[in-house]
Amino acid sequence: MARDRGQLEADVMRQLWDADRPRTAKEIQAGFGADAPAITTLLTVLDRLRRKGLVNRSDARTNITFSAAQSESDRIVGAMLQSLQETGDRQAVLLRFAGDLDNSDAEVLRRALEGRTRRR
Repeated sequence: MARDRGQLEADVMRQLWDADRPRTAKEIQAGFGADAPAITTLLTVLDRLRRKGLVNRSDARTNITFSAAQSESDRIVGAMLQSLQETGDRQAVLLRFAGDLDNSDAEVLRRALEGRTRRR
């Protein structure tokens, strides 16, 4: 099954976020199982992700390894904050976001905001 470029990048990032240590391109390729892309394709994707600032490359003596430049949660928070900065109506975006949360997510957010308010 062929993946589009964005999906392949997302799949590579998922492997790096889930990894307990930096991975070689061959280890990442093995993580795809039978549906693995060619190693040259993976190296191209990893280089593209590195240029975007999403992946770190470490040139060790014996192996080149790759790791996520930031945690998944830090990446998502950054994207959310950037989206808020780009909108002309922050209140509408925040209200829509809050309205789409399920009860458990809303409770987590409520507790976080209460804790923030108390610390001031």
